[in-house]
This record gives sequence, structure tokens and C-alpha cells, in this order.
Amino acid sequence: MSTRAKDNNEILWATQKSAANEPPAGPLLGVYPQKQNGLFMQRIKVFGGRISWPQWRKIAELAFKYSSGFGLHITTRQDIELHNIPAENIPLIQKSLAETGLSIFAAGGDSVRNISICSNCDFCSDGFDLLPLAQIVRQYLELQPYISHLPRKFKISFSGCSQACAKPWLNDLGFIAQNNNLFTVIGAGSLGPKPALGIELYRNLPAKDVLPVCIAATMIFNQYGDRENRRRARFRHIREKLGDEAFKTLLDASFNEIKGQQPWPDILPAQGRKDIKLLYRLQLPNGNIESEQALELADIAEPTGAVLRINLEHGLELYGSKTVELPEYIATLSENPIIIACPGSQTCPKAIADTQITADRIRQALACKDCPSVRISISGCPNNCAQSVVSDIGLVGLLRNQEGKSVECYRFFIGGGNGRNDKLAEQSDIIPAQDVSNAVEQSLRKLKITSL
Repeated sequence: MSTRAKDNNEILWATQKSAANEPPAGPLLGVYPQKQNGLFMQRIKVFGGRISWPQWRKIAELAFKYSSGFGLHITTRQDIELHNIPAENIPLIQKSLAETGLSIFAAGGDSVRNISICSNCDFCSDGFDLLPLAQIVRQYLELQPYISHLPRKFKISFSGCSQACAKPWLNDLGFIAQNNNLFTVIGAGSLGPKPALGIELYRNLPAKDVLPVCIAATMIFNQYGDRENRRRARFRHIREKLGDEAFKTLLDASFNEIKGQQPWPDILPAQGRKDIKLLYRLQLPNGNIESEQALELADIAEPTGAVLRINLEHGLELYGSKTVELPEYIATLSENPIIIACPGSQTCPKAIADTQITADRIRQALACKDCPSVRISISGCPNNCAQSVVSDIGLVGLLRNQEGKSVECYRFFIGGGNGRNDKLAEQSDIIPAQDVSNAVEQSLRKLKITSL
């Protein structure tokens, strides 16, 4: 069955369930309940952050029609989310997305999630275009009979050069391109309440072996993953249970067996182009952009031939060979500091803290201050959805009892490697939400951001 056929069958099932006044199909199709009764979030996979202007327009139109003014939310895995959707509108949205060639299959749930790719690897003269290789991986994995009922989610990333922009140490498998069609492979890492970053699995893996490694890893995960305790059900928990060396031996044996079963596609990564340049990096406040802004961006940029990409940090990137003149209120988004915030307690049932308000306070405090290379991440609960414990500055929400009252606070972390290496941030303190902005400014000085 083709991927499109599978998507359409799942959508039909969702439509039938909704027609019977039951909840819409759940996480496997990217649908999650919000804390507001009767409202849902629909996540949309944008493979590798590559999205066409017609697809972008369609999502913006759906947000305008069905999201009650929320707009589009850009995630840290190159997905787009629509929020505040009544249950009866989910099938209509899913049908429209399928007609535009956008996938929702495995946008959530216990499957291989959206495969992330460096947003500019095909436009980087020092990097390699990994989209064709990642597409082959996706196609083969979606054909595996177990892929939609793994023990838990499984994440794969592709980085086009040694800068490791796709954060391989946070993934179940992370591939870093080298010269000579070789890859460094990092694997078995994840965050959550008890984070553990990945380890090096292979140093000089040929490009033709990337696909067999992915199949071997997901097969091992399907066979050995814990299906009883979801807190111990990620790929890295198999590594922790076996030990690093035994884990690598098991993976290598499975890989070699699969590699010998048949000829595999040999996709050699092409060198990145030099004729396309970055025009804008738009850092969206809290990852959000209004529907009208999204449509205006398309109206202006599409006629110039500009290419739109979704990055891994709540941002949009425009690439092209011609100048694009954006209205000031959109262009100034490129001046925003990089602040990554999960949806928080405004919509997420698990969140403790209002990350959106906290992010707004920090953004206001840092206005007109030059700190472009620093990542500030805000997670509304210990699940670390904003990757706080690996960021330059990270905040993780919690509640503390002060004088008989429950007070919103944050665990404060500093000095992480942003998933580009194996460095976790160190916790420095627990800070009331109202004091976070000052603490962030002080930490930026510690990180030697001299303009502050």
C-alpha cells in the first residue's frame, strides 16, 4: 500500500469515527486533546521542513477558518500545528491536507515521527543535500509492518555538515554527513524528565548503509522496547538496560543481517548549491504566526521565486537569488532572539507553567539587545518539549509552595550544547516566573554576550 493510500484510509477512518460522535482519530494522525474541553490540536508533518507555497497557503487558510484566531504554530521538529479545533472539524482539515499532499500519518503516536533535516543543507556550499536519502529512508520505513505500533515514538535526523544543525544527540538516530559519502551516526538519545543524550554508533558509515541501519534500529526497538512502562519505552532505554557495548553489538548484528538480505538503494549526497542564499531568518514569537501574516508572506515571496523552509527552532527561513522586500512588521522578526517555548499551560493538559507569557517577558527584556547565537528554551513541564536541558539557557516549569500559595517557578539551566554535541546544561537555581527575565540577562552576561 502506498503512503498516500495509507493516509487516505486513516483519514476515512477518522471521518467515520467523528460522524459517530466519537473523539477524532488520535495521536497517530497528529490529533491531541487540549486542556479546553472539546478542542483539539492537529499536527501536520512537513518533511524535512520543505514546504511549497500552495501547501503553506492551504495551512494558513485552514487556520483562519478553523483555529479561532490562533494561527499557525511552528514546532521544533519542522511540523506545523493548528490549535483550538472542535472535534467535528478535524476530518475536514485532514481531508484538505491530504488533497494538498501534506501528511498527518505518524505526526504523533508510537511511530517514526517527522524526519528532520537541516533546513539549508542543499543551499550550503560546505554541506550536502540529504533530502533524497531521507526520502528513501521514510519510504522504506513506512512499508514496515510494525511501524505504526512501536513501543513509543522514534526520531531520526539528518545533518548536512559537521555543525550538526539537526541536533543528532537528541534523536534515536542522527546522521551527520562527512566528505566521501560517509556519515557519523549518533543514536539512542532522548530528553524527557530524565534526559540522556545519544552515543556514537558508527564513525564512517557509507551512505548506502544508512537505510539498513534505520531498518535494523527500528526492528530492534519494536522487538525489545518496553511496552509496559512508557517512561522506560524509548530506544535509549534499551541501551541503558543492555549497556552501551552490548547495545551496539546487537544493533551491528541486526544491521549486517539486513544489509545482506537484498541490494539497497545507494543515494550519494550531492554538494550543496552556492547560487542560493539566505534572505531572511524569521524568528516567530513563541513559534506562532497569524494566518493573515502567513498569507501575506506567501503573496510577497512566492512571485520572486523564494524558497520557504521551516527550521528546528520556531523559525522560518527564506532562500533565493533575488531580493525580497518584506513589510517591516514581518522583516523585523529576523531581529528577534531565539526563544523556543512549548505551548505551555495555555493549551497543553500536561503543562504546569505559562511558557508563552514567560517567553514574551524575556523577549521584551532582550529587545534591541544583540544575542543572535544564544538559544533560550522554555518548557512548561519536566517533559522538556522545548529541549530546555540542552540549551544555552533553559527553563523547566514547576510549582512551589510559598507562604501557603502555589507559585509558578522554573528550574534554570545554563550551558548546554543545543543537541549538536553530548553536553547537557547544568541546573543553577529555581526561580519564580516573575524573576526569570532578570535571571536570563544575568546568565547572558555569564555566557559573555558582551552587548548586554
